[in-house]
Amino acid sequence: MIVDCVTCPVRGSACSDCAVGVVLNTPSRGLPLDATERRAVHALVAGGLLPACQTAGLRAHMEPWMDVQAVG
Repeated sequence: MIVDCVTCPVRGSACSDCAVGVVLNTPSRGLPLDATERRAVHALVAGGLLPACQTAGLRAHMEPWMDVQAVG
């Protein structure tokens, strides 16, 4: 199965209700942070730019790719 968000007729306006999220079992409340994102958050906390108490429930959110064109 090929999912082509670039040509989706409701891209951007219906991404939150997309069946792809159901197929991939993507939680609606967000995804766990990956290692790179956790390191970035840690750097912000270490630099005093973000209070550590606000980082406990951080989740990643998938955003639709805007202005991305298919190649190939």
